[in-house]
Amino acid sequence: MRRGVLLRSIVACVTFGAVGLIGNPAYSGDLSSRAQPATSPCAVDGLNGKIAGFGGTLANDGVYGGLGSLTTPLNCDFGAQIDGSAASFDGRFLGTIGGHLFWRNPNFAMLGLYGSYTDWDRAGGVRAGHVGGEGAWYAGRFTLQGVAGVEFGNKTSTTDGAFITTYDVKTRFFDQVDLGYYPWDNFEVYVGHRYLYGENALALGGEWGIPLSNGVMAALFAEGRIGEDNYHGVWGGLRFYFGQKDKTLIRRHREDDPVDWETGMGTSNSGSTSPAPQSSSGPTTCPPGYGLVNGHCVQL
Repeated sequence: MRRGVLLRSIVACVTFGAVGLIGNPAYSGDLSSRAQPATSPCAVDGLNGKIAGFGGTLANDGVYGGLGSLTTPLNCDFGAQIDGSAASFDGRFLGTIGGHLFWRNPNFAMLGLYGSYTDWDRAGGVRAGHVGGEGAWYAGRFTLQGVAGVEFGNKTSTTDGAFITTYDVKTRFFDQVDLGYYPWDNFEVYVGHRYLYGENALALGGEWGIPLSNGVMAALFAEGRIGEDNYHGVWGGLRFYFGQKDKTLIRRHREDDPVDWETGMGTSNSGSTSPAPQSSSGPTTCPPGYGLVNGHCVQL
């Protein structure tokens, strides 16, 4: 299963590249070692935003929804961004909200503070927060970026037939880090690490920008994760960028909006199951993987 997910992730990235080369032959001459330099000297090149729709799977459960961000300059050196998403995960509502406050030089680096809150309508409400530092370093066609800090939340449980499922979002360290590369100015591939809800995962993804007009760009994106326990999945979708002017994908990433890190889908990784207490008469059948011993379901 894990090999299959990893293969799908790699195929998604390769497919993006092939489509971009075939559909955009003019880009073949845009493979120089230096990326297009930023033209805006400020942290945020004017008010801008993005919206996206996505779908896929995580931990063997279906997920689909939408997300968006709004970014504004505070002055030439600083900017702020607010993120939001609404999705269905395992057939239940999942919502997140996040915020960024940052300093940035589009030709060099970004430093800032990050926070997010997630609410998943499962077991009476699984809630999680993330607070930490955020940073990025721009080196030609490479971008190293990430966020790290403290994860915290609640503990709740629900009975599912013969099981009790408990979700416990503990207070602990978290991180999300990506190393991205732009083979050309409108296409990015990246490899990254995720440590969320106590589970590690490898992330592989890519984004292909399609210039439109009047400051708008469409983009196809995909990401796959392969990690511990059930921390595996793949998803993708369509994103629209709205800015002050037409520009390439690499410039939008460095001059406009920072990464929206939190989709909240990893909340399911905080769950564990155990047999539910039985009545005095005892059960007559047990779930898969359990056997009936002295009137109780016991894991085999």
